Amino acid sequence: MTPTETELAEALRGVDLFAGIPEDSLKNLAAQMRTFEYKPGEHIVEEDTGHGLGRMYVVLRGMARAEVDGTPVAAYGPGDHFGEMSLLDNKPRSATVIAASDLTVAGLASWNLHATLLEEPQIAINMLEALATRLRAANEQHR
Repeated sequence: MTPTETELAEALRGVDLFAGIPEDSLKNLAAQMRTFEYKPGEHIVEEDTGHGLGRMYVVLRGMARAEVDGTPVAAYGPGDHFGEMSLLDNKPRSATVIAASDLTVAGLASWNLHATLLEEPQIAINMLEALATRLRAANEQHR
């Protein structure tokens, strides 16, 4: 079943980078997302490679796990997201993400995001605020 634009916008709403973005803007981004299906054991993105580069994913159905050097470090289920840093900087992935079950994800490509940011700069401002919040929280953890 293909998710609707409204369902994809709702999935994006759960991504902290897109918090506070108006509904119309979320729907605009959602319209540019693609859905992908994976079977258990298939790799969605791979650590330190270009595989999956420049795309962020939101889990719609199923489970996935992240591994660093073969060691599990995170699990993702419906509503969870990964890859947002690569969406912004197009740098290699810091982990491999593998489907742990039949998996459906929605992906937003960096080139689609960049084009939208040129049309709707307020989204970029919201994203910068979200990144600043993340950085402050990380700094507090190190104190």
